[in-house]
Amino acid sequence: MTRTLVTYSDQDAAKKGLKNYVGTGRVTALGQALNQAYNGQGKNSGNHVVDGEQRQVFHASAGKAGTNASVTVFYYPKEPSGSFHLVALGEHASADLYKIDKELGQDQAPFQKKKTVGPEGR
Repeated sequence: MTRTLVTYSDQDAAKKGLKNYVGTGRVTALGQALNQAYNGQGKNSGNHVVDGEQRQVFHASAGKAGTNASVTVFYYPKEPSGSFHLVALGEHASADLYKIDKELGQDQAPFQKKKTVGPEGR
């Protein structure tokens, strides 16, 4: 079952909470990916059942694809509060593939830890 890994009330809290997972070389890309997410510029990752409810999941990436300097966040926003619910963290492996983090990913597909997935998490 896909679950919410962590919820952040605002962008600053998200950046502070996630920067330890990306390391110093990817903090800038993390900030840029979060800017996209919080500005409503995330791309569609499909409808998924998350915590037992149907959710529209999005992803936002920043940094150069195929390098260790990129970050991708898979998330769903919750209105009207604007809170940010992380489903997975990863990096942009290529034009349309994403490597999911070894810690901040799901135990099984979609968005499975340590797997390379497409934008829909499979």
